[in-house]
Amino acid sequence: MFLKRYAHGIYDRIINLAPRSKNPYATHVPVLVGVAATYKPKLLIEFGSGSFSTLSFLDEVAFPSLQEVRSYENNKEWFGHIQEKCGRSSRLNLKYVAGDMYRAVAGANVADADMIFLDDSPTAETRVPTVKEVSRLCGEKPIVILHDYDLWRLRLAAHKFENCVSFDTFNPQCCVVWQGHSERRSILENINRTIRQHANDVSLTDTRAWINIFAKAN
Repeated sequence: MFLKRYAHGIYDRIINLAPRSKNPYATHVPVLVGVAATYKPKLLIEFGSGSFSTLSFLDEVAFPSLQEVRSYENNKEWFGHIQEKCGRSSRLNLKYVAGDMYRAVAGANVADADMIFLDDSPTAETRVPTVKEVSRLCGEKPIVILHDYDLWRLRLAAHKFENCVSFDTFNPQCCVVWQGHSERRSILENINRTIRQHANDVSLTDTRAWINIFAKAN
């Protein structure tokens, strides 16, 4: 037990893991806002719907460029919850997936997306196949945001992509991965620096405040 805790401590220091956020399900919000503000996606595909992702994407002030949000969810109870919360938004195409999420990737036409968000499945082990399938099929167009990048299985799975920028200001961490387009790295690193600079200035979940920050940064 001592050796296990010691190993975890070393790993946390290596990946620069901050104290766990009081709102661990929302640490991706500044990353999503920053990437969208810079790249202005029209089609966003997410695997794993959420109160701090799906509902945020429907905010036309924070995500004005989005024309369609295609969201896949394989937890039937949670699917019903999100469906009720979102109402009948014309921008949202919410799809229920029966079974493992990775099986939905091939039919999702991920290569057409401008931006993809991966936050599906209850464990890292069950999310890894989704990450691998997206990396195999997405091509060079989409920018992919992966939540819970601090988990070692997901960190290894992210290597299936040619490029990766780690966003480690908040815990759980995120990363942005993509194929080709090496010129994206410096832009994404600037987004990371902006998040770090303003981490203590605004609420983690305040999408309107973050969009104002990125508007000034850009």
